[in-house]
Amino acid sequence: MTGKLVLLILILLTIFLLVFSLSIGTYSISFNELKECIFNFDRNNDVHYVLVNLRLPRVVLAFLVGSALAFSGYLIQIMVNNPLADPYLMGTASGASLGANIVYLGLVPFTIWGFQMTPVFAFAGAAGVSLLVILLAYEKGHINPAKLLLGGVALSSFLVAFISLLIFFSDTESKLKAVIFWSMGSFERASWDFIPLLAITIVISNTIFIFFQKHINILLLGESRSYTLGLKVAQLRWFILIFISLNTGFAVATSGPIGFVGLFIPHFVRALFGIAGRFNILYSSWFGGLFILGCDYVARLAYPPAGLPIGIITSFLGIPFFVYLLHKRNYSFS
Repeated sequence: MTGKLVLLILILLTIFLLVFSLSIGTYSISFNELKECIFNFDRNNDVHYVLVNLRLPRVVLAFLVGSALAFSGYLIQIMVNNPLADPYLMGTASGASLGANIVYLGLVPFTIWGFQMTPVFAFAGAAGVSLLVILLAYEKGHINPAKLLLGGVALSSFLVAFISLLIFFSDTESKLKAVIFWSMGSFERASWDFIPLLAITIVISNTIFIFFQKHINILLLGESRSYTLGLKVAQLRWFILIFISLNTGFAVATSGPIGFVGLFIPHFVRALFGIAGRFNILYSSWFGGLFILGCDYVARLAYPPAGLPIGIITSFLGIPFFVYLLHKRNYSFS
């Protein structure tokens, strides 16, 4: 498949999903009303207000969150050289959830010196848990895939239990409802305030790692061969860990934990463009965004107008895929 054809398909698919996602909600908005809003925006028009201030932030946030999680999934699989890895299964998303919940439940101030603490704590939680899981799986100079998955699942389960304990002792009913709905993954609270930080992080991350694609491809050969070829493996893994934690932490802080996007989107991209495709990182981000956009559309169709929590939809799709990978014993890239 040529690059121009892929680009054309992605652009058309993006426009198609954007239009359909913007048209669905408490009441339907026609294509002509969408066109009218784009070319003759009227701030006193109720339909235009709903489109710009309610539906468009949700659609953009869904795309960005999907991009961030798929980007993290692609890199995390390469970092540990295991195609079964995923921010959700490795506990990275749970660590980010713990950090975000500490802020949402009022255990630390929501803002300090004018900066929102939710993304900061989510990043710290994601980085800390990822590092701990990798340390647990490290054995004789190599990462043991079985230990990695078991450690990630165990730590993730522990964190979920701990978060549940925090929620149980929460003394405010309004906070309790918000946190429970958020913990299942949702774009219901989307606003333009959430967009800039996540968008800038994704753009910078993709730009940097497109230039590092050659190093990433060498890392795919395994730790020993990467050292032989002169790659500074430890430094590259630290670098990757920081960007995985930033993207996962900021995504989870805005939408809650959404599982399995980072697992099957990289598999899908590698199946289309090969294991060492030049723009695999960019395609993973783009397809991840489209995937979550599609899931959000299905969620709102299934339970209008708010929609089902998005994490339910991705889990229904992701768990069978994970079982399939286990059945095929697909534990390495070779």
